[in-house]
Amino acid sequence: MSAHGTEIARVTLQGSRENNQDRFAVFEEHDACLLVLGDGLGGHPRGEVAAQLLVETCQKLWQAAHKPLVNPRYFLQQCALKAHEAILGFGSRQTPPITPRTTAVMALLQEGRCYWGHAGDSRFYLVREGEILVRSRDHVVANVLDQDKARSLSLNPGALTRCLGGSHSAQPLIGDPVTLQPGDIVLLCSDGFWHQLDESEMVTTLHNAFPLSKALSLLGERAEANNIGNSDNISAVGVRLGSESFGIGQTPMNGPLDDEEAELLQAIEHLNKLIERTL
Repeated sequence: MSAHGTEIARVTLQGSRENNQDRFAVFEEHDACLLVLGDGLGGHPRGEVAAQLLVETCQKLWQAAHKPLVNPRYFLQQCALKAHEAILGFGSRQTPPITPRTTAVMALLQEGRCYWGHAGDSRFYLVREGEILVRSRDHVVANVLDQDKARSLSLNPGALTRCLGGSHSAQPLIGDPVTLQPGDIVLLCSDGFWHQLDESEMVTTLHNAFPLSKALSLLGERAEANNIGNSDNISAVGVRLGSESFGIGQTPMNGPLDDEEAELLQAIEHLNKLIERTL
């Protein structure tokens, strides 16, 4: 907890799996904060390595970047792209080559705003006064096609349409930035956390349980108990914001994207739409 009442908390449980393929981290510097979480995909080798490479890539880019970041959305996009390249490189160096994959969800807090992006079914939540203000939309087939149509095409409605590594689209969806208020809770979590919990119970616990570390601990234990014997890995990392957390009340000073960055983001968004149309 910071001097201004900011809390940072985390929880991870192995559940019933043979190992824990979730990885997450929090990086703070000069009144800015980066949260990142990855959930290595089951059914593909070395998912834990893919998730770890995501975290390590974000750390390297974060350490090299001047704070506050001038273009947070571009920074998050680069974190995903560089992590994707690192995962592909690791897989190609194995004998025989392998294709590790991971979900990704990131949140950057600075100058009173939260910038976020995700790929896959690990989620971003922003909870305010006991209500969900923002929730990411999972990149799964059922969210692109209705479930009946997915089944008619012999597609798994829960199959991911985006991730890092492999042949899926590696581009995260970069969400609209959110202006922060004291008391807001920013939460990143793997599907083992949110999927094994009742969402209303999750939000109520986050809002009412203090400190935040207690809330996440309670929710992690409940998620595991709700699917005992068959529980997925369970991970979450969150921030409850204090009165002066990460520039709350400041006017963001970020300038516009330069031409090259804007053109790249526009091309990426266009490519993502074309990929989704092919499903």
